[in-house]
Amino acid sequence: MKDSRRPGTELLMELGAFAILVASVSLLWRDNLLLFIVMLIECPIALILWHDRLTVCFFLIIGVLGTLAEGVFIQFGVWQYNNPTFLGVPLWFPLAFGTTGLIGSRLAQTLVAIWDRVSPPTTG
Repeated sequence: MKDSRRPGTELLMELGAFAILVASVSLLWRDNLLLFIVMLIECPIALILWHDRLTVCFFLIIGVLGTLAEGVFIQFGVWQYNNPTFLGVPLWFPLAFGTTGLIGSRLAQTLVAIWDRVSPPTTG
């Protein structure tokens, strides 16, 4: 973790960001435009909080590849969305998926930092 926040604080922030993202999608999915606007607010906040190259790469890669994979799955009839707007997915999907990837990346880094603090040093 490159910033000065303690791992416990960082963990709470990441879990809170994930909870807000899940709540937003769960409550607003019926209104693509409103949820897209909410994602346009949540996503930059996450990018401001966690903006090193690794997390930005996770955001972009997961957002793009996740959306493309969803498009393929939809084309093959695996599932469908009730209100698709692009490639069979809702307009907000790439931002939500990318933000989930970003949060997941940070969460993994934080858990490793916590594990490093509590695990005994190994001698080799």
